[in-house]
Amino acid sequence: MNRQIGGFGRRSAYALLNLFTGLVSLVFLPVLLLCALLCLLGIGLVLLPAALRALHAWATWHQSAAARLLGRAAPEQHSPHEGSGWGVLRRQVQDPRTRRELGWLVMQAVFGILLGLLALGGVGIVLVTILAGALWWTPMLADHVQFLGEPVTSWSTAAGLGGIQLVLGIILWLLATVLATAHGRLTLSALPVHEMTVSGPSSGVGGSKLSK
Repeated sequence: MNRQIGGFGRRSAYALLNLFTGLVSLVFLPVLLLCALLCLLGIGLVLLPAALRALHAWATWHQSAAARLLGRAAPEQHSPHEGSGWGVLRRQVQDPRTRRELGWLVMQAVFGILLGLLALGGVGIVLVTILAGALWWTPMLADHVQFLGEPVTSWSTAAGLGGIQLVLGIILWLLATVLATAHGRLTLSALPVHEMTVSGPSSGVGGSKLSK
């Protein structure tokens, strides 16, 4: 039971966090485009390689979060292509990992925001319904509480319509946790895998590494 509650909490937190990370990813896209355009002025040859390294770190963090959610080994941070200039940028652009990370960034900007909004809506409906259903009669909330568009003026209305609204919120919340697992799997399949650190009894003191 404790493991199930813990897993539900992790999936809920993962889904809610995706609203923030999805918005950051959405902002990241025009930043990368701007850095690419600045290559025409020369300064982009410094900014774009740095931005692509930041993208790699951002994608690796998400990869680790998805791996933890699914109970898998976390990928090690790997930052090739240090430096700046046309030669470094060319190697980054030719690297298939960069292209996959760019594709993941677009996916995260869309699906991350949608997942986060779904989770926020479910959690918000549940919490607001519980609080408003218990306090609808107070002077602060009297004549202001509505469930499913209907004003709450009695305990029967609070229990009946509030119960229906609460169930709807729980359904949205549960759906968000299911989609969080699907999002984690999609993240791991979309991003390249470098080295995976495997911890356990058979891995010894320092652990072992698997390459893929």
